[in-house]
Amino acid sequence: MTLSTLEMNYVNLTPSQKDYFEHLANDSENSEPIDFFEKVPSDLRNDPTMVEQYLNGDPDLGITDKDWSHVESKFNGGSNEADNGFFEDMSDNRSRGADNVTPEEVYSAESADEEEVTSLLESASDVAEASGWATAVEIAGSASEFALDFLAPAIGGAVAGKAVFDKFEEPKDKWGWGSLTGGLTALILTTPPGQMAVAGFVGYKLVKRGSKLYNKHFSTPPAGI
Repeated sequence: MTLSTLEMNYVNLTPSQKDYFEHLANDSENSEPIDFFEKVPSDLRNDPTMVEQYLNGDPDLGITDKDWSHVESKFNGGSNEADNGFFEDMSDNRSRGADNVTPEEVYSAESADEEEVTSLLESASDVAEASGWATAVEIAGSASEFALDFLAPAIGGAVAGKAVFDKFEEPKDKWGWGSLTGGLTALILTTPPGQMAVAGFVGYKLVKRGSKLYNKHFSTPPAGI
């Protein structure tokens, strides 16, 4: 039997994430854990790391910790089925108390989700791009050696890594193949012909962009989720 995309994404979740969705389903009569998982924005479901960030929050990215919210509250007779709920900012859900969710609040939650999904996807893109730069800088030996002799490999590797990153849909493929391609390209461009081929193409703004991304993602330890 061929699994659907949703089923494949659910299978790839971590054990603790599956436990959470199973916990939600335990209180329902007709809903399965995957029905609650389906309430996670579709663009994030294929990456357990982003699912974790979405559900548990990431302050550095402006992602809020989520609760499961009942559209019709349990106090007012609402069910525990997946079709009577959605994931929402924990503080919004808990401040509502026993009241039902209004259409305006549903719209507000959906708008917040769109912004958070964009933040998570942009962060994944930045990490992949920064990985190419980090590989190039490592090949150069240190940031102080990131000068003319190593400019072509560094820039070429970063650009190649970003190009490959954009070809894939799965975040793990984007990061893995993007970083690998960036590293291999940088190695090739350490040769004199490679340096000559791209050195003239490199400008100040591109170097500045690479340094900014490196400092953002690699010069300080990532904050815990």
